[in-house]
Amino acid sequence: MVRVRTQISRHDRQEQILAEMRVNAAVRIGDLAARFGTSTETIRRDLDMLSQKGLINRTYGGGSLSLEPGMRERHRLLADERRRIAVAAAAGIETGDVVMIDAGSSTLHLANVLAGLNRRIVAITNGLAVAEALGKGSQIRVVVCPGELNAPQGATVGPETLTFLGRLNADLAYFGASGLTAEGPTEAESGMAWVKRAMIERAGRAVLLADHGKFGVRMLEVVCPLADLHTVVTDRAPDDRLAEALRAAGTAIVVA
Repeated sequence: MVRVRTQISRHDRQEQILAEMRVNAAVRIGDLAARFGTSTETIRRDLDMLSQKGLINRTYGGGSLSLEPGMRERHRLLADERRRIAVAAAAGIETGDVVMIDAGSSTLHLANVLAGLNRRIVAITNGLAVAEALGKGSQIRVVVCPGELNAPQGATVGPETLTFLGRLNADLAYFGASGLTAEGPTEAESGMAWVKRAMIERAGRAVLLADHGKFGVRMLEVVCPLADLHTVVTDRAPDDRLAEALRAAGTAIVVA
């Protein structure tokens, strides 16, 4: 583990603990205390709080990652930051646009913002909660992808979803990811990754919505290279290495 030398907030520390668990699955209290330069009792309280939220399983002397939390539960994490990201992302959508929006917590915030703006657009999504939120905008035509239900993610996935998306064209694709590295956005679930790729391929511009907690997080699959991204909308500027990789790829960074 790399030691964190600067003081961070409890909220950010817990986000980084979750990020660590996505990579290592299980962690020890002593290791986390050394990494964050804090007491073991502080880490115990962090793990207890994460366990109460259903995000991890408490174990003797540490904790292990719970099953990927459902999309509605993740929607409540970093809510203020993700809403800022959603507002900034929505500014790029004009009346008459066709947009693809994948299932996810960040994109659910985007759907809520778009419903409030109620522009005349066509929105194509594989996210059930995203479709429900978009449907509150009377001028938004909502097209829901068919496919196999991924219940924890509230999404349709699989061959039918990909075939359906392959017949459509869009001006923009908005999607989230489990992480973002210099290689590109990363995703924990293969089925979700393939839907993101299909949307990116069929859209004129691909826009990633990624809060700062996703920076440096490497999950199972790289969704696409950074060069495939037109824009990354985030709540905090990335570190120098990631920022340089994005610039080299020609990807714009919008900090909400």
